[in-house]
Amino acid sequence: VGLLQFVLNLIREREGRKIPPAEALEVAKRVKETYSYVCPDIVKEFSKYDKDPAKWIKQYDVVNKVNKAKTTIDVGYERFLGPELFFNPEIFSSDWLVPLPKIVDEGVQSCPIDTRRGLYKNIVLSGGSTMFKDFG
Repeated sequence: VGLLQFVLNLIREREGRKIPPAEALEVAKRVKETYSYVCPDIVKEFSKYDKDPAKWIKQYDVVNKVNKAKTTIDVGYERFLGPELFFNPEIFSSDWLVPLPKIVDEGVQSCPIDTRRGLYKNIVLSGGSTMFKDFG
């Protein structure tokens, strides 16, 4: 739920109360799954969005399940900031400070030295969030 909550918070900061509370987590999940990707340089990514927002900011239609009202929200920085949590977790919470690459490295380094090369050659990350475009 951490990544979903982070994406939802980013959307809510910009869109305010456009998202019906009953659909909030589902909207964050859809945005994460449909639009998110890993970027190599976060500063360049912000610059890219700021220079040409019409090209990079996407629209997502939200339908209120209660009254069937349709709302369109913008999907912007959360496209790359969501996955950025794996590499810079401190942007979301001071509870998580160790990035994923360091966790993997520490795990391999804790193994006997003669097994490390084989472990580094066979790292497999799995799960829904590893499916982000450009993750691996």
